[in-house]
Amino acid sequence: MSTTRGLRAWATAGRRRLDGAKDERGYASAELLLMATVLVGFIITVVGAGRFIDSRSQVDDAAYAAARAASLEQNVDAAQIAGREAAQNSLTDRGKACTQMTVSFAGTDFRTYGEVKVTVTCHANLSDVVGFGLPGSKDFTATAVVPIEQYRRLP
Repeated sequence: MSTTRGLRAWATAGRRRLDGAKDERGYASAELLLMATVLVGFIITVVGAGRFIDSRSQVDDAAYAAARAASLEQNVDAAQIAGREAAQNSLTDRGKACTQMTVSFAGTDFRTYGEVKVTVTCHANLSDVVGFGLPGSKDFTATAVVPIEQYRRLP
């Protein structure tokens, strides 16, 4: 009989817990605020990552454009001028401007069968996506190597 009495007491206590009305006003607002904060953080992170990837891609393209333009010139001085202009134009055409851009031709072997090696470094301003640990600016560096044509006569 004591087992039956214990079960009845347990069932009665459970019913009281279920029957008691809980005041849940305001929980929806708190949940919405929490979800909105998480969603905004996620969006900022995705946009920031996209900007990083896009900036890196643009610097890669600028390095290749500079190396290709330099490889088509007849002498080293003209090659460096053409390479710098091509890198600047490549970044400008895509709507991005570096606050500081350096173009290096170190390692270039400007002769028939040689190669043009260009390293482009771009200091990009990313202040529009600062948040959640993303830096306000970053240096992106890319290197491209383009061979000089073997049947080309250089002075």
